[in-house]
Amino acid sequence: MHRNVAKLLGPRAPDDWLRVNPGERLEAELTPDVCILPCNGSTRLFLRGHLQLPVDETDFGIFVWSVWVELDELSMSEVARVWSDPNRAAVAPLLGRLATELPYEQPTRGLSVTVHTRDLGQVPILMLSPGSHHSIAWEQREGIGVHRVAELAGLVRHRTDE
Repeated sequence: MHRNVAKLLGPRAPDDWLRVNPGERLEAELTPDVCILPCNGSTRLFLRGHLQLPVDETDFGIFVWSVWVELDELSMSEVARVWSDPNRAAVAPLLGRLATELPYEQPTRGLSVTVHTRDLGQVPILMLSPGSHHSIAWEQREGIGVHRVAELAGLVRHRTDE
């Protein structure tokens, strides 16, 4: 039924990348995994991570929101320290805030997440607070069906068409 449904969706940059003026963007750094963004005299630090939603249909696997999380300076320093370390998956989880607005009724920017680094070459996993009442947290805990994945993909497509 949903053979061509995307299994991974997400932006190439944090939402705030588009909100800063072009001059600040010239001083910024954006890689596929990290964004360092001067903004109003301070520096904001972002890391890309994967927020995984289990999908009920076992042959589908998981659906992944590839999103950005904002970290404080201490956490980003820890990420930089271990980024090339083959044992980085053993590092204690870090705390951050979701920096990507996703197509849910409730805002997703600012949701608290735990960042779990993984083996070299793998994007960190983001876990929403188990106590969160946001629908995306419920979907991460309980899973979704392929029809919901198709719905989310359609909502993303609709937002990019606007």
